[in-house]
Amino acid sequence: MTWASQTKRAREEDGTVLLLVIGLVAVAALLIAVVTDVSALYLQRRDLVSAADGAALAGAQSVDEAAIYRGGLPAAGPVPLDEDAAEQAVLDYLTAAGFVGRGLEVQVSTTPTTVSVSLARSAQLPIASTITAGASGSAPVSATATARTAVIP
Repeated sequence: MTWASQTKRAREEDGTVLLLVIGLVAVAALLIAVVTDVSALYLQRRDLVSAADGAALAGAQSVDEAAIYRGGLPAAGPVPLDEDAAEQAVLDYLTAAGFVGRGLEVQVSTTPTTVSVSLARSAQLPIASTITAGASGSAPVSATATARTAVIP
């Protein structure tokens, strides 16, 4: 290969490295955006799981005192709940923790011995909501927790 042909070939390949670098930067930026949004979604879901756990435990502490005074505490097994007080304890806990009023959907179901709390809301994704001007930069997040009362000997 002569010097003239090497120079001509080098001129034909000018800029190819630049295209590769631009492509690599675009892929890296996309990867960073996806990881950021998924991390934000995970943290918001973890926040909801923690709130649901705490709310269910708060509700499970609302024992039916009148039933215990009438019949006594069982030697083992479930302790009766005051279902209305349990539901109110769940809402009080979520209000005190600052969750009520942030687009949170709360469902509380009680039985005589258990409290189940389901929380759901739309989580904002930091990168996706910036790119789409908030139009579809959100994803639904939900969590459910159940607590029960019991006397364990």
